[in-house]
Amino acid sequence: MKWSVSVGVRLCIDYDDIEADNREEAEEIAKDRASEDIDWNNADLDDVMVYTCYPTEDDNCDEGEDDEE
Repeated sequence: MKWSVSVGVRLCIDYDDIEADNREEAEEIAKDRASEDIDWNNADLDDVMVYTCYPTEDDNCDEGEDDEE
């Protein structure tokens, strides 16, 4: 007997080279890139969620940070 089975997985793709003016723009660019990468691999994706977003340079980026000092 043959079965057709779909398995959901959690996937994390890191992008370290996104250039953006603010956190929201960086997250939107990352979501678009992830969707393109996933489509290229013939995968279906219902929802794209950003888990982390932080600047990679020594910029003083207080926007969107939840850390208390």
